[in-house]
Amino acid sequence: MKRKVLLILDADADTAGVVALAASSSNYDLRFVQTSKDFFHFCNDNFENVAGIILDVDPGVHGMTILEALDTCENTPPIIVVSALEEQWLSAVVQRHGAVACLGKPLSAASLAQAIEENLESVVRAPRCDLWGHVVSRKCICRRSVPSRHFVNYKPT
Repeated sequence: MKRKVLLILDADADTAGVVALAASSSNYDLRFVQTSKDFFHFCNDNFENVAGIILDVDPGVHGMTILEALDTCENTPPIIVVSALEEQWLSAVVQRHGAVACLGKPLSAASLAQAIEENLESVVRAPRCDLWGHVVSRKCICRRSVPSRHFVNYKPT
């Protein structure tokens, strides 16, 4: 059995050191990707091993678009959003798209470690919405999906 992966999408890698420090006591393999293309390629092959996602919503990687794409998938792992945008405003927005936490920058290792412990260890992958916003039943086996299969023709501009 493969170890669970904590997947980090961060275009400028400015959170890499803090993420590594915060996750050092966890039992996850860390995988850093810097582009939405790399994110979708990784998910295409390894989505079932992803225990959680840390998503920096930098405009350069289309972070909000990726969050919306993940929101269409059933059994999406817990997502922690990191951003330099105003945390209280952004928190409500990203939670509507399935994020379990939203942390502002500058990011502290202690707050990220707490978010990982509280949200990734105990959260069962939640049923997600279909493309029309209807909650999909956990018992439905017709939508076992990964983001890359929904967005095969996705090309960042």
